[in-house]
Amino acid sequence: MRPSLLLILGCVIGQRDLWSQCSDGSPPPCTRPLRAPPANSVAVLYFDNLSRDTADAFLADGLTEEIIIRLGQVPRLDVKSRFEVQRFRGRATVQDPPTLGRSLNAVYLVTGSVQRAGDRVRLRVALVRSATRAQLWGDVIDRASSDLLTVESDIAREVATAITGQLLPAERARLDRPLTSDPIAYEEYLRGLQSLHSSTDEVAQRGALAHFDRAIARDSGLAAAFAAAANAWANLADGFLPGRDAYVRAREAARQAIARDSSEARAIAMLALSVLALDWDAREAERLARRAIAVDPRVADGHLVLSNALMAAGRIDESIEAARRGWMADSLYTITGVIYADALIYGRRLDDVAALLPRLRAVMSPVEVNLVEGTLRAARGDLRGAAPLLSWRYYGGRYAGTYVRALLARGDTVLARATVDSMISARTPGYYNPLAIARAYAALGDIDQGVEWLGRAFEERTEWLTYVRVDDQLAPLRADPRYAVLDRQLRY
Repeated sequence: MRPSLLLILGCVIGQRDLWSQCSDGSPPPCTRPLRAPPANSVAVLYFDNLSRDTADAFLADGLTEEIIIRLGQVPRLDVKSRFEVQRFRGRATVQDPPTLGRSLNAVYLVTGSVQRAGDRVRLRVALVRSATRAQLWGDVIDRASSDLLTVESDIAREVATAITGQLLPAERARLDRPLTSDPIAYEEYLRGLQSLHSSTDEVAQRGALAHFDRAIARDSGLAAAFAAAANAWANLADGFLPGRDAYVRAREAARQAIARDSSEARAIAMLALSVLALDWDAREAERLARRAIAVDPRVADGHLVLSNALMAAGRIDESIEAARRGWMADSLYTITGVIYADALIYGRRLDDVAALLPRLRAVMSPVEVNLVEGTLRAARGDLRGAAPLLSWRYYGGRYAGTYVRALLARGDTVLARATVDSMISARTPGYYNPLAIARAYAALGDIDQGVEWLGRAFEERTEWLTYVRVDDQLAPLRADPRYAVLDRQLRY
């Protein structure tokens, strides 16, 4: 998923005490689970790269993530996401299985290592019961580099069988389906995954796209590469590229993925997001998001896109609930926390955002949590206190409007106007979201410029228009008669 919707989450009401502290009364991150782990819960820890060449790390990372994806296709398993296990990358070998199991709230752990020497690859894999350290299955797999096409499905099948006892025919068929028959395409796909997940910046996302393009050039039937490319294009939208450019590419890649594999839940979610941004069609976006959730409810992206589609339609309580389900699906995926906090703020459930903040600080970067806290302070009326926590530079200006309002509240009118000038200048060498500039001009009281930049936001198809009818910062612009012409274009 992605920084703009999807790079930017326990019931909220009545659960504040649970969210602000762990079950043993300590602050998060929790070392003791709030409840007993599900009997079929499993965490695949990132494999160690034992190759002499550190550039081979992509192989260990990619195989780990593909095994997580494969196991996630068995509905009877509770599979921890890659975001949950990333915390323990490189630390699994020095931690006791019972400790890891408690930290991950998982009954079973999969550990392994990858070592490439010449054209041979050796994998060591084990499945253990975390509480007792008992090994249920293990193997040493030696293969040629060109013969890795089914290794992740072979491992996933052995792990799933050891946990469930026996796979159902449909589960076995799904696990046995190869991604591709081309080893070079497969390696390019794994390299793309590593770049896609390494960072949300533009360089990493474009690097991922280059690898996915090469994979697709080798095998045009590789649905997973199309789905991942759709994800990368969506990550670039709104913060690095205009939506009218990036979402068009995301939509095409998503359609190609779905045409090849109708069970690609992330591709369906990216298609829903593109429809919301390009067509302003909240109803169709909602339909597609619900389809993605039906295919795989454990993919957070479907819930997050549904939340935004419902927010666009003014169904705020439903939007909050969908965002909560996204958080529940993957609370360590940064964007789930951002979208959930945004939904709560737009719904004026500010105490719930305050209760959420300690949990966000346990899993998100300080900069990102500060931005959420700054937005919360502003929503509570403490604009002066919000200013030090905010920035105009973050991801295309997502928080820039609030920052300009905070500067004005402090009496820094000159700096506020200089900041708006810097925002506009940022569009020359790169991209800066016009909706951020519209919010800033609204804060300055310059309605003419605000409406003009809001019109550009419509032209550029930024997905941030999801919030145009509920965003208090845009209220002065919505009061202008010229706004009605823009609003009539929305199919919300």
